[in-house]
Amino acid sequence: MIPVQPDVTVRSLQAEDTPQFSELLNGVLAGVPYSTPFDASAFDAQFYQANPPTLYPVRWQSHARLGAWRARRLEGFIDVAVGLDSDSLNLPDYQPFGLLRFLILPAKPEAVNAVATELLEAAEQFWRQAGVGYVKAFHLSTGYPTFQAGAGILPGDWVEQMRVLTGAGYFLVDRFYCLRRPLELPIEEVMPLAGLSLVLRGNPGDRTYMLYRRAEWVGTARVTGLLWNSETGSLRIANLIDIQIEKQWRRMNIGKWLLRRLINDAIIEGYQQMLVHVAQSQQAVLNLVNQLGFIEENYRGYTLEKALTR
Repeated sequence: MIPVQPDVTVRSLQAEDTPQFSELLNGVLAGVPYSTPFDASAFDAQFYQANPPTLYPVRWQSHARLGAWRARRLEGFIDVAVGLDSDSLNLPDYQPFGLLRFLILPAKPEAVNAVATELLEAAEQFWRQAGVGYVKAFHLSTGYPTFQAGAGILPGDWVEQMRVLTGAGYFLVDRFYCLRRPLELPIEEVMPLAGLSLVLRGNPGDRTYMLYRRAEWVGTARVTGLLWNSETGSLRIANLIDIQIEKQWRRMNIGKWLLRRLINDAIIEGYQQMLVHVAQSQQAVLNLVNQLGFIEENYRGYTLEKALTR
């Protein structure tokens, strides 16, 4: 007699599910660069709170953390929300939309389709009940702080996630690169324009740089600190999560000077590498970091979107 495969059921994850959830999630993170395992306090802070932390500004409206179970065994997970990401946060009259933050699928290929179907159907039901008709998947700003140094994008080698999402109607929006720069000796800083002033906020672990000329805003940057345990040992990493210069102030070497300042500050504070994730659409930033010695990793990340049909 052929044994019957138990059905997949989906329900919200609770604190008592953490042991199985920890095993599943940390097994996935072990193969993702610049990611660190979740301990008990990280689970409580990043999964079970109403307003989970992110390195980028996000406005949460509602959440669902759903697990796919078969015979009391957790086989998959999806983290979905409704809210506004960093791209839409300050836009006037912008309606909240669905956010797909994370998706874990079974390691066994024969179990992937059934688990993915149940999780994505449950996610769409959650979004429809919230009245949203558009979904952003793996947006940069909605990632866990301990995943890819806070970047929430879909790693390019997660081929099963890419397959099931595109098969379910999600389309690719942007591609990201990961670049790093060793931090050794300070480099020369030449102020490009008289009259610029630099205001620093925060602390060495999370510092924002704001650049002005008199009362006019010129640009900004933000660097956070990360301790990453790699195969070769622990690394103190300065994570560049934002650098931008106002359009009218570009082509004056201001961005180059500001990045040099960030590099030198990170060297003084004892960081060993500087890291940045850059979208393919951000050609100015890509050119800037390439000019200052950043090395492209063997990595691609992606964001996806989907319009929900009625």
